[in-house]
Amino acid sequence: MMNFTEFKNRFNLAKTNTQLVYINIGVFLVVALINVFDELFGLSPNGLSSKLQLPSDFGILGKQPWGILTYMFLHLNLLHLFFNMLCLYWFGQIFLRYFTSKQLIGLYIFGGIFGGLAYMLCYNYLPYFSGQTTLLCGASASIMALIVAAAMAMPNMQIRLLFIGIIKLKWVAIGTILISMLGITSSNAGGEIAHIGGAAGGWLWAVLLRKNIELTKPIDWIISLFTNIFKILFDRKPTLRHTNRKYHYVKPDEQYNVEHRENNRNLDAILDKIRKSGYSSLTEEEKKQLFDISQKV
Repeated sequence: MMNFTEFKNRFNLAKTNTQLVYINIGVFLVVALINVFDELFGLSPNGLSSKLQLPSDFGILGKQPWGILTYMFLHLNLLHLFFNMLCLYWFGQIFLRYFTSKQLIGLYIFGGIFGGLAYMLCYNYLPYFSGQTTLLCGASASIMALIVAAAMAMPNMQIRLLFIGIIKLKWVAIGTILISMLGITSSNAGGEIAHIGGAAGGWLWAVLLRKNIELTKPIDWIISLFTNIFKILFDRKPTLRHTNRKYHYVKPDEQYNVEHRENNRNLDAILDKIRKSGYSSLTEEEKKQLFDISQKV
């Protein structure tokens, strides 16, 4: 069974879209287990999940403002989770052919926020939704932002869809938007509105990026800040205190360069093996080498 260190290494080596899939699955499992215990012990059923979803009411959002962020990582239905994670992985791979990992994370969050705001505005200002209060969850708005942004960058890229065959990426984006528009008055109206909002966010991001305006820079800065804080708090390496002065042998530059090149060759060989056969194909010695390298980074 995989231990925590092995999982951490696999997570760190994974692409950004795969890391987001891991996070969504982890949130689903934790929330599901807590909900089970809540029901078993007669506590508030689905108390945690309701606090993590995005309410359509601005008054409720004022009491739980984190909902605008947490809702995009929360799924309450296994089928909903499966379909969304399949799309996130697949379209995330396509997105990364043209954009960077940092841009994927930034747009995932930006698209989710844009979709969430569209959902709230419609439920508060459109007469059709007057008096209705609902909760929203799921990564769909974020995924729609990635699809539209990728389609803006690579409109004629051909992909193969099940039951449809080969189709250009731009038609996939247009088709998903049209389907969401047709469902605005359905039982999943909130979700469909969020899809359209996420798509609009992806379009706006891609248009402004062509003018060298990156809307997700503030998000990147905040993520970097919390990442650095996390490293300081949890990844701090123990420091050794010496009471006596000691002299250490310093390797000559030539010897250091030879060893450095050898380490790089070993690392490249290990990473190639992971890409071809997966992490489980590594020997114990290779896993140890990979772990030692990760501790030095």
